[in-house]
Amino acid sequence: MKTIGYYNGQLGKLEEMQIPMQDRALYFGDGVYDFTPAYNGKMFALEDHLTRFFRSMQMLKIEPYCDRETLKTELERCVAAAESTEPMAVYWQTSRGNCRRNHVFPPEGTPTTLLITVTPLRADLKKQLKLISFEDKRFKYCHIKTLNLIPNVLAAEYAEEHGCQEAVFHRGKYMTECAHSSLVLLKDGVMLAPPLDELILPSITRAHIMTIAEKLHIPRDLRQITMDEVRDADELIVLSSSKLISRACELDGEPVGGKDTERFMKLRDGYFRMLKEETGYEMEV
Repeated sequence: MKTIGYYNGQLGKLEEMQIPMQDRALYFGDGVYDFTPAYNGKMFALEDHLTRFFRSMQMLKIEPYCDRETLKTELERCVAAAESTEPMAVYWQTSRGNCRRNHVFPPEGTPTTLLITVTPLRADLKKQLKLISFEDKRFKYCHIKTLNLIPNVLAAEYAEEHGCQEAVFHRGKYMTECAHSSLVLLKDGVMLAPPLDELILPSITRAHIMTIAEKLHIPRDLRQITMDEVRDADELIVLSSSKLISRACELDGEPVGGKDTERFMKLRDGYFRMLKEETGYEMEV
């Protein structure tokens, strides 16, 4: 497939695209982003991701680069330009604009920016994940999909250095989420997850899994979850738009999960059916 880059209406090969040096995304991470996979040239759950994207802009008082339908058209244009039916990673972000560096907002009327990339999506859905715990020191804007991701970067690198694929954030004894994923548990037939607040991103994949659990008559308990409960869970399920739905087998070097295969498989199969209905793509696992 072709790798595609897009910036403010200009589309080309990703490796050849350039952006202005005064984009506030570079200075301050002053922007928001979103991401969705595409299969068979069709983006999955795009409407959900667009809703979250525009909500994130609203919470940070960023004027949209364009309206929702225009953005959808530009994303589809970039996906089509990749000329592939293989799985793709579709990423887009907006910043508050290009202007002289200043902490306060740019002058009124400064145009915002739009950046899009389309690259191959590589995810091993058969692999069980090793996790490591990491103290959550992020600020209280975690519910906004902002470009400010340094704590997440540090946590992901810490996991990499220890041979793990993901870090589990915790504030004291309570779990929040992962460095770049959501985390839900199964225990005694019940799905456990922390409630959504300013400390947790409203994961699209988590919302889908909650809906599937309801259809499967799996009870859900949304409350604060201790790290001891995480370690004692029957299943640890890692959720993201790129990883989709994966189970964990290790936390901090100790075996975890693997005790409720039947429910995990029902959830996974339900999610893959949903993906196939929307994109026509048959997931191989």
